[in-house]
Amino acid sequence: MSLNPEVEGTDALGQPAEAEVRNPYAIAAPVAPPVAYAPPPPQAPPWEAQVVAAPAPAQAPARRRPGWILPAAIAVVGLIVSGTLGYFLYATTGQRDTARHQLASTQATLGDTEKQLAARKVTDAYLNMYVTNGGRVEADYQALFACNTYGACRSAAQDALTDMKAFQSARTSATVPSALASADSQLGDAISAAIAADQAVIKAMDAGDRTALDAAYSKLDAAMLSLAKAESALGSSLS
Repeated sequence: MSLNPEVEGTDALGQPAEAEVRNPYAIAAPVAPPVAYAPPPPQAPPWEAQVVAAPAPAQAPARRRPGWILPAAIAVVGLIVSGTLGYFLYATTGQRDTARHQLASTQATLGDTEKQLAARKVTDAYLNMYVTNGGRVEADYQALFACNTYGACRSAAQDALTDMKAFQSARTSATVPSALASADSQLGDAISAAIAADQAVIKAMDAGDRTALDAAYSKLDAAMLSLAKAESALGSSLS
């Protein structure tokens, strides 16, 4: 039983519905075949990103050179130049210091040489004094022993005394090299002994005392021998 209040066989207004009459001789309308549609293209899964061509980069505008580049370049050149000049200054200073050391060494060598030359000059002056005065005394001594008359012997003895005193005075006034100090002292003692002996000879001659004259001659011989030993000491000190 239908729950619709509408009675079966009636329409919505309650009017009796017309029964559908079917014609058994009617020709059925042809049915159009189904239209075939192309399947839609396969779509990529949402997790696969589509490759999109990157847009061509736009042409960058020309950049202007910063204003600080030129001063910086000048500063770099200045540093290079100053470094080069500093190196040359260092090298020149080193050469100057080396030259100063060499100059100081040369001056020291010259100073030593000057001292040696000065010492040599003093030695030469002393030896010249000795040769000059010693030669005179030796000649007087030879003349004294070669004489055979009173007058000649007296004159030779006086000449020897004068030259011996001059020899002693010159030796005392001379600058004695340190290397010849010992020999010079020995020479001074020998000259003093020869002066004393020659004075004794003159005194004995004047007195006519033969014995005293012989003793005086012996002392003079010993003094002249001491002079010869002093000369040998001088030679040893110079070698």
